[in-house]
Amino acid sequence: MSLEELKEARYVEIDQQTQFLINQGFVFDGHTFSMSLTAQINWSNFPNLPDQLFPLNIVDKFEDIYVLALADKMNFYLSALNYKNAQLQSGGQLKAQIKACTTEAEVQAIIDNR
Repeated sequence: MSLEELKEARYVEIDQQTQFLINQGFVFDGHTFSMSLTAQINWSNFPNLPDQLFPLNIVDKFEDIYVLALADKMNFYLSALNYKNAQLQSGGQLKAQIKACTTEAEVQAIIDNR
C-alpha cells in the first residue's frame, strides 16, 4: 500500500469513528438525545419552532420523555450543534495530522483515541 493509499484508509477510519461518535447522541440536562440523521434534521429546526409549542415533550435516546421549557430551547439546540461540531472538528484535526505525514510510520503513529 502506498503512502497515499494508507492516508486514504486512515481518513475513512477517522470518518467512521466521527460518525460513530455523533450517533452516540448528545447530553442535555442529564438526558442523552439521538443524533440520527432524522433527529439532526429535527434539532436543526428548533430555532424556528413557535414559542407556543413549549413546553415541548421530547423523547430521549432511552425512550424517556423530557419536557423542554421554552427558556431552554436555544440551549438545547446549541448543545446538539456543538456536540456534532466537536466531533467533526476533532476528526478534521486528526485528518490534517495525517495529511502532513511524510512516512507510513508517521501515519501509523497517529492514534484516534476519541
